[in-house]
Amino acid sequence: MSRTNKTSLALPKFDAEEKTLELRMRLKGKPAVDLTDYRDAYVAENGPIELEQLAAHILATFIDNDRGFQAWRRARAAAADRLAAE
Repeated sequence: MSRTNKTSLALPKFDAEEKTLELRMRLKGKPAVDLTDYRDAYVAENGPIELEQLAAHILATFIDNDRGFQAWRRARAAAADRLAAE
């Protein structure tokens, strides 16, 4: 996701004009309240955004910043390359 203007939130502002994929989920309790509150904070700093777009951006940012996952992904790709070379 395209990152622009730095805000005081950990999640940067992004370009909502990207390819989309439908993902359905239900949140209840604290995660539901937290996501709604986070959207309110995001809107205050960056302007309007749909909750679904924000949830997708949060997920993408988490995955991009997860060093353990990125290392696993690189190791898996390297192993696949070794197998293909044999």
